[in-house]
Amino acid sequence: MIKENIMANKKSKKSQLRIQEMAFMLMAVFLFFILVGLFVLSIVYSNLQGEAKVIAEERTLSSLTSLSDSPEFSCTESKSNCVDSDKLISLVNKSSYQNFWPFSSLKVLRFSGFGKSENELIECNFANYPDCDLVVVYDKKVPNERAISSFVALCRKDFENGYTYDKCETAKLIAGTKFDRGK
Repeated sequence: MIKENIMANKKSKKSQLRIQEMAFMLMAVFLFFILVGLFVLSIVYSNLQGEAKVIAEERTLSSLTSLSDSPEFSCTESKSNCVDSDKLISLVNKSSYQNFWPFSSLKVLRFSGFGKSENELIECNFANYPDCDLVVVYDKKVPNERAISSFVALCRKDFENGYTYDKCETAKLIAGTKFDRGK
């Protein structure tokens, strides 16, 4: 009877040991799959951040290309991809337009400023118009801004030799988009 109890006790301990081994093995497999899942999620999340930046950039570019045809900018003769310089200068320092367009900044660089560095550019206002280089419609001065540009025709009415005519030049319409950096 004692021998049977000892044998049963030994079998019981062996069974308990096997149950514990199985439990630890199941825990190890479970933890392994959790780590693999976290790794996959981190890769997917990093790709989502990259795609969000690309989508924001594409949205800004599509808005920018149609901006020159909006009533606030378009030339009166219904020219395509033409910005009226006289309308543009009237938008300078108008805070109501900062939330009208989905940009963090909106600027127009005239052809006269193409070869100049940023500190050499003459910013346009009512006093020095049209002898200036950069028209800043608004600038929210946000960090992590990405500038996207598109070329347009910048036209204004000019008077010479008793005639009024459209004086046009190449300009660059520049819009800024805010990017949040990934952590």
